[in-house]
Amino acid sequence: MASEPKLEVPPELRTIAEQGVDQARAAIDGFLDAAHKALDDAGRQVDAAHDQARDIGKTALKFAEDNITAGFDFAARLAKASTVEDWARLQADYVKEQAERLAEQTKTLGDRATSSAVKAASGKKA
Repeated sequence: MASEPKLEVPPELRTIAEQGVDQARAAIDGFLDAAHKALDDAGRQVDAAHDQARDIGKTALKFAEDNITAGFDFAARLAKASTVEDWARLQADYVKEQAERLAEQTKTLGDRATSSAVKAASGKKA
């Protein structure tokens, strides 16, 4: 059997192939780095949004507790009233206090929601 002739790849072609592999590896590494950064950025934004939502939720729950307490306090005062006039006065006072309380709570929640939206739009953490 005769040995088959060996065909050699010219050194220039090997150099070009090696450079191509190196360039492709560098491009993929750059892509993966950008993907990791984008994922980290998205995670920070999700964390910030979650923190802001939790803060607003805690505030709303505190307001609900305050309103329930005010309702029980009103009921206790009403139970102690001895005249219809006392009932009417207590009712008028409660309605006025509750309207003021709700206006302040609405303003506070609105301000927090606006602040959260601004922070989310700017990409900042709360």
